[in-house]
Amino acid sequence: MKKILWIVVLSLLWCKTSNAGKYGEGELQLTKRVVDHFIMHIRGKGAKHPSDFYVTLDGTNATSWYCAHGPMGCVEGSAVEDIKHCERRTGKKCKKFSFKRTIKWKNGINPGRGKASRIDSKWSDSEIYAKLTELGFYGNTTTTKKIEKKEAKKEKKVVKKYSVEGERPLALSWDGYSNLIAGTVKFNESDYKGVLNLALPNNDGTCKGSYSLQADGKGTWQISCTNNMGAAGTLKWVKDGAVTGTGRDHNDKKVKFTVSKKS
Repeated sequence: MKKILWIVVLSLLWCKTSNAGKYGEGELQLTKRVVDHFIMHIRGKGAKHPSDFYVTLDGTNATSWYCAHGPMGCVEGSAVEDIKHCERRTGKKCKKFSFKRTIKWKNGINPGRGKASRIDSKWSDSEIYAKLTELGFYGNTTTTKKIEKKEAKKEKKVVKKYSVEGERPLALSWDGYSNLIAGTVKFNESDYKGVLNLALPNNDGTCKGSYSLQADGKGTWQISCTNNMGAAGTLKWVKDGAVTGTGRDHNDKKVKFTVSKKS
């Protein structure tokens, strides 16, 4: 009997040691996205009940776990493994925020136990938001806005646009024509697109087309002519405003053109 009790005591001590330091401490501001995730977690998922909820130390991301055997049979998972899982998923340091419906993270306001730290799954979104604000985890506008602004900057790509606009001459060489073909290109860099216009020698017709640029100055072009000819290819925009384009026509003949620099 003594041996069995000793094994039980050792097991309890091992669990306590393995989960040491699992709960977060100190100031924490959750973003709206994480709070919405937490609200879904608290309300459960079908027959599953909320278990462990982990957040990154900057409050911008989270991972969660559910129990499939009801709240009475719900036990905490391995904090060591769960934290590793959270950090792999988010790329940031994580700590446990809550277990079941009790917020365990101590920040100087939240006691981490009892009714004061418990969230009712029947509460409305606004009530849960209010509780998190009361406990100091949401609503610090200065901190929260800085975090959300920083996250938004990561998701939003700022594209620099050229300021070129107007019309300039174009010179094109086309296999099968001995002379250069003169034309024009109209620019509208507000949307990185333009229009190509040129007349073929020997009264062979006229050609119209367009080009589309990417932010790095590279792009594509295409033209269609009244004599059923056409061509397409790639182009490159350089800083001084000059353009070089290369491509092939429908008969695989080479086509090249240049656009003059800014005047």
